[in-house]
Amino acid sequence: MLVLITGGTGGLGINISKTFLEDGHNVRILDLDSPLNRKRVRGLSANAEICWGDITQPDSVNKAMEHVDAVVHLAGIIPPLSEQDPELANKVNVGGTQTMLAFMRKGGDNIPFVFTSSVAVFGPTTSATEPLNPDRSVCNPVSIYAKTKMQAEDLIKESGIDYLIMRLTSIPYLSIRASAMKALMFTIPLRNRMEWCHPDDVALAILNAAKNFDVVKGNTLVIAGGPSQQMVYEDMLRAVLGTIGLPIPPSNKFTEEPFELDWYDTSKSQELLRYQQKTLDDYSRDLANQFPAPVIAIMRYIIGPVFGRIIVRLL
Repeated sequence: MLVLITGGTGGLGINISKTFLEDGHNVRILDLDSPLNRKRVRGLSANAEICWGDITQPDSVNKAMEHVDAVVHLAGIIPPLSEQDPELANKVNVGGTQTMLAFMRKGGDNIPFVFTSSVAVFGPTTSATEPLNPDRSVCNPVSIYAKTKMQAEDLIKESGIDYLIMRLTSIPYLSIRASAMKALMFTIPLRNRMEWCHPDDVALAILNAAKNFDVVKGNTLVIAGGPSQQMVYEDMLRAVLGTIGLPIPPSNKFTEEPFELDWYDTSKSQELLRYQQKTLDDYSRDLANQFPAPVIAIMRYIIGPVFGRIIVRLL
């Protein structure tokens, strides 16, 4: 199977590309040409074809769509950039999806189309009394990002193609820049409900969706970690920062404005895709393994205890 992955050089995209390749499939990545993106694809196997281009440009999409057996549409503008540049977010998240759909209809082969949306489309849900369900819970997108994802979902449902919409929970990646982490860290209240999901599990869900598309097509599914991974933001932050020996920053640095995260009913997605295998503890170990063991030891037992509170106050 030749799978087109738009946005395949991003933090999640590379992980998904590797998962398809390791499962024996051929991958074609459509993404913007940049030094960073070229660096990210160096570790991919020879079965990965890189198609540098722009999903908002018909010529790029036309070339990338040739002879593919399935499409995984990841490409999009995410926070904080989506909130800083709404015009760009609309151009890529909505306009780019329109361009993709035009070529999907033009091809006429009804190949699988898997779209990664976001749980942000539900909006802030502080009054929820049970986990959110994509078939029953009302969407009320508030952020620019969420609104563009909702628009893209509507376009896909109205397009007449075979599709699967996957609303992903927030997925922290192993290779996140410190500047990006700092920009996002304080935008979520410490007691905001959230549901963890390991990036490897997200990649597995998307792989299984493409392989078993006839079973899942036409659905809108939430992809998150399951009941055992339902927590509040403070729990997640304590585990991740604790990996490198740092405490949680002072509470007054965090917003009190409710965030577009909650707990979810993933019983249907888990039944169809069988992807929930890893936990926050697994992620913490994976994160620690990104650094030499002596560095982690120094951070946990020397720098963290002595300077940790000073460091997080400077974030």
